Amino acid sequence: MDNRILINITFNETRVAVMENDSVAELYLERKSAPRIVGNIYKGIVGKVVPGMQAAFVNMGLEKSGFISVEDVHEDSLYDFFLENEGEANHHKKHSRGLIQDILREGQHVLVQVLKESVGGKGPKLSSFIGIPGKYTVLLGNADIVGISRKIESQKERDRLNEIVRRIKPEGIGLIARTASIDVSEEDLLQDTRELYRLWIDIKKRSDETRTPSLLYEEPRLYIKAVRDFVSGDMSRVVVDSKGGYDEIISYVKRYLPDSGVRVELYKEPEPIFIRYGVENEIRKIFNKKVWLKSGGHIIIEEAEGLTVVDVNTGRFQSGKTQEDTIYTLNLEAATEIVRQIRLRNLVGIIVVDFIDIKNRQLRDQIYEAFVEALKRDRARSAVLEMSPFGVIQMTRQRLRESVLTELAEPCPYCDGSGYLKSKDTISYEIIREIRHKAGKPGVTAVEVQAGPRIIEKLREFEQEGLRRLEKESGVRISFKPVEGRLGKYEVKAS
Repeated sequence: MDNRILINITFNETRVAVMENDSVAELYLERKSAPRIVGNIYKGIVGKVVPGMQAAFVNMGLEKSGFISVEDVHEDSLYDFFLENEGEANHHKKHSRGLIQDILREGQHVLVQVLKESVGGKGPKLSSFIGIPGKYTVLLGNADIVGISRKIESQKERDRLNEIVRRIKPEGIGLIARTASIDVSEEDLLQDTRELYRLWIDIKKRSDETRTPSLLYEEPRLYIKAVRDFVSGDMSRVVVDSKGGYDEIISYVKRYLPDSGVRVELYKEPEPIFIRYGVENEIRKIFNKKVWLKSGGHIIIEEAEGLTVVDVNTGRFQSGKTQEDTIYTLNLEAATEIVRQIRLRNLVGIIVVDFIDIKNRQLRDQIYEAFVEALKRDRARSAVLEMSPFGVIQMTRQRLRESVLTELAEPCPYCDGSGYLKSKDTISYEIIREIRHKAGKPGVTAVEVQAGPRIIEKLREFEQEGLRRLEKESGVRISFKPVEGRLGKYEVKAS
């Protein structure tokens, strides 16, 4: 099984692809134009308190105020923050002790953490319960509890971790053992916890000393988080195409994961890393509703706001001794691919999967079991209902961020938003990667970009500094030629 983490870093964008069995399983983006703030901890000031919504707005010094609900003040909602499903059955949520207007008042200083990014014009979702994730554990700054990840199924291992966590947990502090803590020694768990506790003490000290509003703690960069969250026994190879990123990852591994056995490689080939491993091709396919299966069948993915519908079709697939055998084989293949697409595209909210009707109950159960089994590798929390007699599976998947299509695209202005076009950011970053690729070729002294005026304007306005640095490093002159009517199309010419 060839599993690895691929990291592509430029001055304006970082992309991480998680590869499983040589296929892209998950994709993460971090852009300079839209910095991530999930996990950041702020010292904020309570603004307007809205009793009718049982919520309040908190000024954190950002463009938009954050939004905190009464349940996020009284209850531990950290499960919405972590990529995996944290917590255990013996974790008892705190009951509400009052109304929002009895707890928060305008002008009050509060310590908050961002649970969800700003979406659809709304400010980021906040919690007053602080959780700091490490490699093996999560420290809860103001919740004195012990927890074990639900994804750890072995009762023997759960009991072992429960005993260790209770021994190493600082007094008055909560501690959760993450899925990555399976078979990890007490010494390593203790070291991880000590690092997090030192960080928490530093955050509290900064809170006492800094003005309000202010940023107290910022989540690590995407490529460090990827190493922290994904490196495990069967995912121990990291390939990165940036020397700076490589050095940071090596330093992180030496400090926090010295015994992990992870192999970090610096990619030096002239062919871009995401092209070399087929990731760019998978990204292009995200814009397509139709996904072909190896058998010749296909699935159709229709994304709407809050709901995604997936439909399975036979297409060109006609193999099988009987019609039922044909349908069963295709549905079984589709079940695994649909889960991969759910993870790759980060489909969230309500998802309805319509398999091809199959009358045999036993065969339906096998398809359902294959679907659920494939979901076990998904780090996002989901709830799945049993397959109906009509071959329909309904599920919900937690929304930690928007779908990848939403991040890469924008609604089409020519069809009232029923379709998608690549966003200006996506096109701009594609152009910059193409410039870097062509500027690195021998004998190239100049690169000309031909694109629509809006794209050229964006490149000049927001990426000018990075492009100027690229010109200096490569010794290649970069010029732009606006072309009317290009829409999302562009051309990068080298000479």
